[in-house]
Order: sequence, then C-alpha cells, then structure tokens
Amino acid sequence: MMSEEPNLEERLSENSSPAASNHGLLGKISYHSKYFVVDGIVYAAFYAPIMAVTERASGLEWNEIETTRTIGAVTGFASAYAISLLTKWWGKSIGANTNAKNGTKKKRIVDTAVGIITTMPSYAPILYVAGASAKEMMLALVLGPVTAAAAGLVYRPVADWWRKKCGLEPVFYK
Repeated sequence: MMSEEPNLEERLSENSSPAASNHGLLGKISYHSKYFVVDGIVYAAFYAPIMAVTERASGLEWNEIETTRTIGAVTGFASAYAISLLTKWWGKSIGANTNAKNGTKKKRIVDTAVGIITTMPSYAPILYVAGASAKEMMLALVLGPVTAAAAGLVYRPVADWWRKKCGLEPVFYK
C-alpha cells in the first residue's frame, strides 16, 4: 500500500513550476496583480502631466486640475490593466501583433482608438466633479481625448518598456 502513495517531493516540484503557479486562485491573483500594479503606475504617471497641461490650456484653475489629476490617477491606476487587455485583444483581432508589414500602422490605430474610447466615458464626470465650467469642460472634452489619443501613440511603447523592465510580457512592443 505504501508504494501507491504519491512521492511528496515530486508533487512539490510540480507545483512550484512557473506553469503550475498560474493554476488556482492565488496563482492567478499573483500573476495578474503584477501586471495590474505595473500598468497602473505607468498609466497614472504617464498621463498626469500630459492631461494637466491640456486642462490648463482648457482654462481650468490649478485647484481644479489638482482634483482632476487626483481622480484621474486613481481611475487610471484602477483601469490601466483592463486597458492593456483591451489593447492586446483588439490588436490580436486585427493582426497588429503578427503582421510585420502593417504591424506598426495597426498598432498605432489600436493605440489611438483605445486612447479615445477609454478617455471619453470617464473624463466628463471627472471634469464636472472638479468644478470645471461648461466652457472649460467643452474645450477639455475636445482637447482631452485628442491629447489622450496622440499620447497613446507614445504610451504603449513606454508601458511595454516598463513591463519588460519588470520582467513581464509586453502588449505590443517586444
């Protein structure tokens, strides 16, 4: 009967492999939390100064910008990994990850579209909560998504660089 028992050392070595670490709830949480934290920090740090300049150009006062950037940093940190997953999925669906000839063009299209799509739903409420006037909001709602889309062209290579620096798989730029 003793010979039928599994070898404890063998089972432990199987469960300590990188492939096995993603099995089970704790493994999945550990795997995804690394991406969540890196993407969140990079997103919040990258967009804060860019959007602050855009908001100042839109006429917002510094106290309003402080509020928008605080809320923006929290929402950006919380949503950055989901944005990366959307970018990766969309990129794969149009061949941006695999097509070497048109890959860069497709990556830029995806980055620009994701920048606009992910900015629009949250930006108006952030401006409203910060106390921006209707005129400031209108200008910021035009300049903000345009700026986010343009910055998205630079953001993804920067975010992927940080992912690689932290030992994580990049979305596009390997």
